[in-house]
Amino acid sequence: MKNITSILLLSFFLILSGCAGNNKKGLRFESTMRSYEQVIRWGDLEKANGFLKEPADFSLERHKKLKNIQVNGYYVLSRTVTRDGIEQVVEIKYTKDASVVVHTLTDVQKWVYDEDDGRWYLTSKIPDFK
Repeated sequence: MKNITSILLLSFFLILSGCAGNNKKGLRFESTMRSYEQVIRWGDLEKANGFLKEPADFSLERHKKLKNIQVNGYYVLSRTVTRDGIEQVVEIKYTKDASVVVHTLTDVQKWVYDEDDGRWYLTSKIPDFK
């Protein structure tokens, strides 16, 4: 059901962006989202940092913590086109330290498009896996 919702949202976004003459921007957003999802799934903070408009300095402790996280699910719950960009709500299911307990977090992502760079940037934070 969530996959159908994601497909419908994607279709709506692509139609909307095509009508506005921004189909290339919409396709870049989808490509960015797929790449970001893969980086989060693999727990690679350095690569995730590359998606941030203003890269953060991460402690060695946070790097180690993310290496012990195994993402089991990444589901887009909603996507809203705003005046400033796109806000996306994602549910992430994960385990940590080889445990069988599945944790769930909701990540509210805010994305902006930089016309000069021709790419999307994350302006919200990379999620904390607690």
